[in-house]
Amino acid sequence: MGTAHIAGKVYTWSFGWPAEAGVRQDQPVRFAIGPTRFELPLNLIATAFQKRQALGSDTEFETLRLNLQWSSSATDGGDTGWTTPAEIQVELESNPGRESLRARLDPFYRRLARGGEKRGPAGLKVLTLSARRATATDLIVYDPAVQNGFIARCRKEPSSGTARCHRAIVFASGLELRYSFDQSLLPDWRRLDTDVVASIEGFRIK
Repeated sequence: MGTAHIAGKVYTWSFGWPAEAGVRQDQPVRFAIGPTRFELPLNLIATAFQKRQALGSDTEFETLRLNLQWSSSATDGGDTGWTTPAEIQVELESNPGRESLRARLDPFYRRLARGGEKRGPAGLKVLTLSARRATATDLIVYDPAVQNGFIARCRKEPSSGTARCHRAIVFASGLELRYSFDQSLLPDWRRLDTDVVASIEGFRIK
């Protein structure tokens, strides 16, 4: 469970969390988020509180947080240069009818952008929302080739020193998948996005 194979290249969801007394951390748990039901290993759940909730019967969550470790084979020829697992923070929530980030691209973000559209990694376009020479950066990155395709917001705060990107996908069922990742992974955004979606779909009970 949790391993994606794409074009012969292997991407692994690795996990390992402190053990709860008397509970196998890899045991499967079942729960619902809105009308969507899932089964996944207990140790993917991010918090001890939600792990305890998931061990109950007929568990329902409004929002569930997961921690995944995404890595590509060191010989896969990926563009990011990552050879150690990258932390992917995931939130699942039932949000039917929520407006997507992509829907706000033309009426909102393009008007706020400074300096026009720029080229980004791996075919992405970049809109800069932060002021010039600002210590914090705020970017919108998106795939111009696909309508309603990939889009993320990437922010860097001076206090953290790292830039993280935030991506949200709303499925037809009303389930919203939100995940965040280090901005340096953007050159592999296609593989990362495919793997995250495939992993969550793989945990869904059909």
